Amino acid sequence: MQAGKRTRFSPSSCSPSVSREAEPERDLGAKGPTSSSSGERKHEREMEQADDRDDDLRMEGCDETNCGEEEDEEAQEASADADDPDDSQVEEEDVDAERLSFLNNFVAEVIEDLRSPDGVEDGLGIVRDPDPSASEQFFQWLIHPLSVGRFHEQFWEKRPFLIRRPRNRSLYEGWFEKEDIETLFERETLKYGMNVDVTKYKDGARANFSTEGAAKANQVWKKFAKGWSVRILHPQRWSNSLFLLLSAFERYWHCVAGCNAYLTPAKSQGFSPHYDDIEAFVLQTEGKKRWRCYRPRSLDDVLPRFSSPDFSQDDIGDPILDEILEPGDLLYMPRGTIHQAEATSDTHSLHITVSVGQRNTWSDYLELALPRALELAWEDHLLLRESLPRDFATYMGVAHSDKDDPRRAAFLERVILCMDRLVKSGPWDSAVDQMAVKFLQARLPLPHVPDSEATKEGGSLIKLNMMSKVRLVAPDVARFVVEEDSAVLYHMLNNSRALHNELSDSCEAGSVPGSSLEFPLDFAPALEELITAYPTPVCVSNLSIDSKQAALDLVTQLYKSGLLVVMK
Repeated sequence: MQAGKRTRFSPSSCSPSVSREAEPERDLGAKGPTSSSSGERKHEREMEQADDRDDDLRMEGCDETNCGEEEDEEAQEASADADDPDDSQVEEEDVDAERLSFLNNFVAEVIEDLRSPDGVEDGLGIVRDPDPSASEQFFQWLIHPLSVGRFHEQFWEKRPFLIRRPRNRSLYEGWFEKEDIETLFERETLKYGMNVDVTKYKDGARANFSTEGAAKANQVWKKFAKGWSVRILHPQRWSNSLFLLLSAFERYWHCVAGCNAYLTPAKSQGFSPHYDDIEAFVLQTEGKKRWRCYRPRSLDDVLPRFSSPDFSQDDIGDPILDEILEPGDLLYMPRGTIHQAEATSDTHSLHITVSVGQRNTWSDYLELALPRALELAWEDHLLLRESLPRDFATYMGVAHSDKDDPRRAAFLERVILCMDRLVKSGPWDSAVDQMAVKFLQARLPLPHVPDSEATKEGGSLIKLNMMSKVRLVAPDVARFVVEEDSAVLYHMLNNSRALHNELSDSCEAGSVPGSSLEFPLDFAPALEELITAYPTPVCVSNLSIDSKQAALDLVTQLYKSGLLVVMK
């Protein structure tokens, strides 16, 4: 019996240099529902059952890359032929080649943005623009001089980078400052563990200060004076600047964005070395902070699904990035990047960490889709209803895993055929709709509502007619789906800024009161036209719906709900 094997990457054995760019980069590249309608399902099943009789599955094998130092001659030859000269630095058995490549290429890069403040547009001014392209324009503004295309190709979920802005230390000025935190404690009731944390890292361990109930300002500032860090959770609930910032991130990434602010006294560190389960963008707003970033410790820590426990200094090896962030700088870290940060001796440090991508992976999607896919495959394909071989337990199982038995190969071939049928039956669009609706109802509310050219007359709603032209109030305000025998329109008009990031994990379709409208299934084509036409106005008379009165009733209900504006 062959036991399961783990591979550990030795970070101390690799210390790649940090590349720097003296000039700005000129890279021109750019970059709910649970089932479908019964008619669709019936047609799909007929087609799939017809294919089921003679469909064969072809699979291409994938060789594992073995990059360790072995005693035998075959392994030495393989090592000599390997493309990556650093592969010998990994002690491994049964290595996952893709994750190994990730670790070997996990090299930080430092880039300098040499623009002066005079040549830089106001970032929040971009975000205030209701144009659908504004979110991408803002992201390009944030990561300049990187292009969006190069970011996605070379850095996203791959490796960290730091953008230094020595000539523009005021880039984030006024977004969120120490004075804003002081004002928060004066005006709001902040609770420990929910709105604020007070922490300190000393002698290799992290300490948390907290008491029951609200955090008292004088108590917090006494701790701060003694070297304790103050973390404000979800400051976008109170800060309009951070609200706009996160709204832009959510519009660009199409997933929930999070935000925390970290205020650290001089010569102090608030947190132990650790990694997070999010893609992190660190914006230094005040003071200076020394950041050290490290490779994931092992293949198991590559793009992790959950955050790590605290590490000791002996656990993490040598840093791949050791730099001091100053105001205007931007640090990006893929999830799984071990990091720690310490304020310098000059003054306090304040930075904002914006996060995206938490549990928004292919694994999360398949976890949602596969149970229903299996149910539908059982309904559609006789193959999945057949009994297992009478004696399958005599040659399958861990105790038999090393045996060269043709029955094992035949068993696994049958598994592959079953998986092929499952793929053909899967509700892949419906699962995407579920994830999209969950995001829609967990995200921030609209930061602005574009004005209609003729929304109201004398303070009253316009009376619509068949010649009225309408469009959605915003491009991503609603999601049309099919549930059972109904067409359902989910929307975000009732989302709460005050509860942002509290509903992200538990949000299900319809969990936000008043967040959905249900219509007869024959309204589906008209709803789809209204959703996809944005920003082009749609004339009521042109909607694909049998009855003129039905078209007028549909548009009127959406208009009164605030989802449509009337255009001239």
